[in-house]
Amino acid sequence: MKKSRLFALILAMVLVVSSLAACGGSDDKDTTAAPADTTAAAAETDAPEEDTTAASADTTEAAGTEAAAETKAAEPGTAFVDQAKMELKADLIDVGHDVKIALIVKQRSELFYASIESGFLNAVEEAQAMVDYNIEAQVLDDNTDLAKELENVQYTIDNGFDIVVFVAMDPKSSVPAFDLLVASDVKTLIVDAPCDGSEKCDAVIVSANEEAGRMQMEKLCEQLGGKGNVLILTDSTNPNAAIREQGAMAELENWPDVKIIAEGEGDIPNVNVDKAQQKMNELYQVYGSEINGIWTFSDTPAQGAIAALQESQSEGIVVTGIDGNAVAKQLIQGGQMYGTAAQFPNALGYDGVVAGLEILAGTYDQEQTIYVPVQWIDSSNVDEYAAFDQ
Repeated sequence: MKKSRLFALILAMVLVVSSLAACGGSDDKDTTAAPADTTAAAAETDAPEEDTTAASADTTEAAGTEAAAETKAAEPGTAFVDQAKMELKADLIDVGHDVKIALIVKQRSELFYASIESGFLNAVEEAQAMVDYNIEAQVLDDNTDLAKELENVQYTIDNGFDIVVFVAMDPKSSVPAFDLLVASDVKTLIVDAPCDGSEKCDAVIVSANEEAGRMQMEKLCEQLGGKGNVLILTDSTNPNAAIREQGAMAELENWPDVKIIAEGEGDIPNVNVDKAQQKMNELYQVYGSEINGIWTFSDTPAQGAIAALQESQSEGIVVTGIDGNAVAKQLIQGGQMYGTAAQFPNALGYDGVVAGLEILAGTYDQEQTIYVPVQWIDSSNVDEYAAFDQ
């Protein structure tokens, strides 16, 4: 009974927070933009022409940034999170003139994108403390509207932005907006998920999605003792899902006694918890006690699968995911979820700023695509990461 009450509380949280669309898509949501982060150099941007705020470069801010870094370094698990970020060096971002940089995101109210924004703003603040030119930063919210995405891109071009960190809404439907950016003089960086033609931009910064899928399958197979039946929940409309599944299938070749008995492929487009729960209920009616483990392309369908298993009073099925979001961490702590290959969207946003400034300064020497590492989280280390904003 205690576990049921804990699970009910966790599911209630799911209704409050948005599904992590970067990892699995999302249904349309309220188009009211999320409040701006008042502690950093950005502003609410429903009316972008009125909402630009410059970052401060005084020594007080620099001292505050240094103190915050020292505090963060003392926290458990921080070493990996810091390792996932590019190093910010003053000599590599010596642009020599004032800079305008924008982040365009799918929906600021979603946790994954809010974390990208947080990393973006943190990098701007730290960079501003290092240089003697002004960095003006702005966050533009598409609110899951392709027309708004195109409008935001046009705004950055018309208003002379030097760098745009672009989180594409859709790999195909975002191409017109993306092509508009790369045809301009704006330094363009794609973050989180490549869209068609992304090789034309200045840099692509994504999580190590194939490794995440491989890692998840490896840990699942280990937990199953190297044998058993696995059910897969994926989403054919999500490009990252396909990459993760590719990694999982490659790893599965090392486990001949682990079999895939069913796959929810293409049946849960733009997945959310409710859709995943419904799909899992359907699959459970067919396979029931045959299922030993569940591989999901993100934590969102994992939450739906857990809800379905709870409803059917099924026990002993090992559920895994990818993302490392707050709800997944609580499910791991509560014992309902085995583990997750955690992404660090905060690092994605941070690296977008660092790489963008280096590209503008002409000092960038990385590959065109940067893969931000992932970290396996289960009951053995979840407490180290529980407090982190991904």
